[in-house]
Amino acid sequence: MERKEFLNKISGGLAFTCVACMMAACSKDDSTGSGNNTGGNTGGNTGGGTGSILLTINLATQLLAVNDFVSDKGIIIVRKAAGNVVSSFAAFVNACPHQGVAVTFRKSSNDFYCSAHGSTFSITGAVVVSPATSGLSARTVEISGTTLNVK
Repeated sequence: MERKEFLNKISGGLAFTCVACMMAACSKDDSTGSGNNTGGNTGGNTGGGTGSILLTINLATQLLAVNDFVSDKGIIIVRKAAGNVVSSFAAFVNACPHQGVAVTFRKSSNDFYCSAHGSTFSITGAVVVSPATSGLSARTVEISGTTLNVK
């Protein structure tokens, strides 16, 4: 095997390994949560079509306090105000628009953060710190009683 062929074969495997490690490291969740940062009632359809329920939350047991959040099934949702009304919640696709790395919610600064390159997003999903050039992709929230659905 020639040197050039050897380097081509080994570099592909290393690149894949590095990307896999970065994705795993960036998907770890921010330790500033209160224990309400994972899981959720996993009912619903994971399809991405319009009107499909992506995530269902039981508001009697989750997202009880302002700044509590759930990150599950590619969605991140935060309670931003008291009351079980739509305007009390913000829901987004949990992927930084820069390179698709999972963002975390930081309670201490009330923002979303991508650890891969430092992009920061406000509670409205707007870019605050680049390199991301567009905001987080918002999702629709619907509430019926104590059930919150993200579409």
